[in-house]
Amino acid sequence: GKVLVFLDSHCEVNEMWLQPLLTPIREDRRTVVCPVIDIISADTLTYSSSPVVRGGFNWGLHFKWDLVPLAELEGPEGATAPIKSPTMAGGLFAMDREYFNELGQYDSGMDIWGGENLEISFRIWMCGGKLLIIPCSRVGHIFRKRRPYGSPGGQDTMAHNSLRLAHVW
Repeated sequence: GKVLVFLDSHCEVNEMWLQPLLTPIREDRRTVVCPVIDIISADTLTYSSSPVVRGGFNWGLHFKWDLVPLAELEGPEGATAPIKSPTMAGGLFAMDREYFNELGQYDSGMDIWGGENLEISFRIWMCGGKLLIIPCSRVGHIFRKRRPYGSPGGQDTMAHNSLRLAHVW
């Protein structure tokens, strides 16, 4: 299709979750959009709503969630307006296929998991795109308590990827 949608395998979509993601991409093909990511308990599979947050990162180049200031949520469009986000969680987003290819897709130098979301977020902003959280789109995600798989040779892929991110950008 014209638009690529990435979702982790451990997600549950809600009704009418996709349409709000497609509209900003149709308006500007260099817009990358993410739903609000709700929480599904890994133990009970109980679904609960998350606050509206946006992606950030710390000095160790680890992704973190930041609260959106109330002033932004109380703008002219109200709490349904798209929210600019510096970074994305990575496993749940949609973007124009051609733009994904123009950006170079995922960085093939990243290893297994960790940091690839920050790297592609930086690339989106540095290459003329924009990254938005769409409050009208909500997708549930099972947040695991620990990483369910190892790394080849016990390598710390998060550290490897964070170092690569720092060196590239």
